[in-house]
Amino acid sequence: MHDEKLPVFGTVKLALLWGVFVVRRHWLIILIFALPLVAISFAERVVVEQEQVASWHFGLLSLAQWVLLSLLSIVLALVTHNEVLRGPAGLNVQTLGWGAGRVVGYAVDSLVLMLFGALVIFPLIFAVMGVTSLLRQFAPPLAPDALIILLILGAWLAAVFVSLRLMLRLPSRALGQPIKWREAWRLGRGNSVRLLGIHAILFFAMVATAVVVMAIQYLASMLGFADLDGETLTVQSRVPIQGQWSFIANATVSLAGGSIFSVWTAVFALLGNVLILAELVFFFALWSLVYAELERIQDARTPQTVGSRFYFDPNEPPEDF
Repeated sequence: MHDEKLPVFGTVKLALLWGVFVVRRHWLIILIFALPLVAISFAERVVVEQEQVASWHFGLLSLAQWVLLSLLSIVLALVTHNEVLRGPAGLNVQTLGWGAGRVVGYAVDSLVLMLFGALVIFPLIFAVMGVTSLLRQFAPPLAPDALIILLILGAWLAAVFVSLRLMLRLPSRALGQPIKWREAWRLGRGNSVRLLGIHAILFFAMVATAVVVMAIQYLASMLGFADLDGETLTVQSRVPIQGQWSFIANATVSLAGGSIFSVWTAVFALLGNVLILAELVFFFALWSLVYAELERIQDARTPQTVGSRFYFDPNEPPEDF
């Protein structure tokens, strides 16, 4: 009898459904979270225009933006995980827990994931560099640039494999019932390639969304909403890869001066930050569904009381979707 496997396209489809549902239900939270990020972006812009060169002021603002984005992302993750795995969630004790323990725990687990990824990828990259250095010295034809790139890509994929398996702990942390790292690793047994494929499909779906937004912004400039000779604004779209922020797309949009400049700068900056947070919701929903499905598969392998962690079957889309 073959072990049941994690469905790839079905999981992605459900993640998209849940992501849309959570964004619709909690759009006000996402909008409010985006506002301080926009404010910091404007402050960075002012610093650059006044000082002309990067300074410690700009570095401090960038650090503040990263910390704030990380904190808001964790809160959004707790809301999304609980929404998918338990039911209606919000900025309340049932979702966030008493005090800062659940938020801090999620942050610590995320840092541990980054550490695990680093412990895998850096030794492998150093090994690749050492081997290719020897080959170039003694046998140059055996060390073409293409081979080096493939080896480094292999090291990165190894780190991704490790991170995706261990990432299964995060939804349980959001529920206030964290599983052990060893259990998280065992939960993904036999589904590592499928986990990679699921994340790759959702990643490219988010890239396509970012491209559409960029096209809309470009069309706005072509229709005269922006002056091509005016200032520019870069809107960035990001997704979490191995617990780190990775840029998917950068869109540079020219904007007109005066009051119109202020309005459109704010609109594009707000749109960019809302998009960042909305994209994260889809990934948090995906992790929740993967965790729930793998828990169900494991229960089927070793019969236990099904549903001990969840109030309802998280594989079912919301009734009012």
